[in-house]
Amino acid sequence: MLNAHDLDLDHIKPIDLNTETTKKGSTATPFSTLIFAVQDGDMATIEAQLADDITWGLMPYNKELIGKDEVLPWFKTAIADHKEPMTITNALSGDWGVYEYWNIGTMSEEVIKFGDEQHWPWPRDPKNFLGQRYRVAQCFVYHLNSEGKIDVMRQYLDTGSLWAQLK
Repeated sequence: MLNAHDLDLDHIKPIDLNTETTKKGSTATPFSTLIFAVQDGDMATIEAQLADDITWGLMPYNKELIGKDEVLPWFKTAIADHKEPMTITNALSGDWGVYEYWNIGTMSEEVIKFGDEQHWPWPRDPKNFLGQRYRVAQCFVYHLNSEGKIDVMRQYLDTGSLWAQLK
């Protein structure tokens, strides 16, 4: 049986669709620009990638966020975890794209508080997770509107492996 702590990220390599698109800090697509803006704590760039009427489907939570007022707080909170994304796939074809990556971070007080407010199904008392590093695979499928802004995104997140990592 494979456990979350058995993952050796040194041996996981990006799919070679175009190596330039998977490099750290890539601005090859609007979504990679957004993800690396989260890493840099750059809310202005994050907001610039999103349409005002964005719809974000959070598949593991069966929740839908509509509009920047609902979406931006999630990104503001994500910044607190000192993200170090590792891109696996970063592809855009026409107005549809896919961005798959290892979401690597450190559990922060802000995320724990936000998760509590959102009624996340923590496996245990989340205060015990403060300061713990995590790595979780995520995949976003997204659509661009006529202005080149992200107006629809669906997030696929392996919450089971995330919860398994937190002790």
